[in-house]
Amino acid sequence: MNCERAPRAAYVELVLGTVLLSTGATVIKATTLGALELAGWRALVIASFLALAVRPRLTVFDNSLLPAIATHVATTLLLMWANKLASAATAVFLQYTAPVYVLLLSPLVLGEAVRPRDLAYVAVLLCGMALLVAHPGDASRTAPNPALGAIVAAGAGCCWGLSTLAMRSLARRADGFERTIAAVIVANAALAATLLPALGWPARAGVTDAGWVVYMGIVQLGTAFLLISRAMQRLSALESALLLLLEPVLSPVWVWFVLGEVPGATSLAGGVLILAATAWRARRG
Repeated sequence: MNCERAPRAAYVELVLGTVLLSTGATVIKATTLGALELAGWRALVIASFLALAVRPRLTVFDNSLLPAIATHVATTLLLMWANKLASAATAVFLQYTAPVYVLLLSPLVLGEAVRPRDLAYVAVLLCGMALLVAHPGDASRTAPNPALGAIVAAGAGCCWGLSTLAMRSLARRADGFERTIAAVIVANAALAATLLPALGWPARAGVTDAGWVVYMGIVQLGTAFLLISRAMQRLSALESALLLLLEPVLSPVWVWFVLGEVPGATSLAGGVLILAATAWRARRG
């Protein structure tokens, strides 16, 4: 692909989609819904939205989706819980350690070789991860249990890495886009079907909480996913990877601006290591 010929609209779509994604932590912390309640209701909205917006063929719904479904469910639940417990900076930066697991498991799952410079990248990511887990910051109104939250967020990063491998395996097929969408739809439908009958709509929740749920399902995730998917078809892998780094940069900024949450210096240092290493690897390919 000649990156110079990529239409301006593709850059706008990718940046807009990434900005929308970055607002997720703020909504998770702002709503009175608990992690499981929010996960269930958001899942209902996003499954409905994607099913109507994309309408994947019924033939793509088969057993090949199961690994992607399972890992997507685990990632969703852990990320919700992590953002409820720890600062947005800790949660999102540890989420971005997912490439560690992708690189280490790619030879087994996808048959992709690990290059020597990839090991240096993994080492830097692990250093950043260690800083975040060892010094997750002090407890606050928006981060009541940062130590546990950091551990949960590290688990979310691992699950996101496994989810990435599962989705990449689906994407290699001729109907890969439809299959990845189908996996997301089924994963969210399963979450809603499992959680909502037991939890229902809590009495403490109001109209604002319902608005947050609709926003997350349709705009923050559904629309963002479609924008990013469309843009990445027309941009280079390098441009896409670097622009997607706006999400972990902006996520703690929104939470600070809206809720007044200030990440600790150690969390920021760990995040800088992770983002710098990711940007370096994206440039080197």
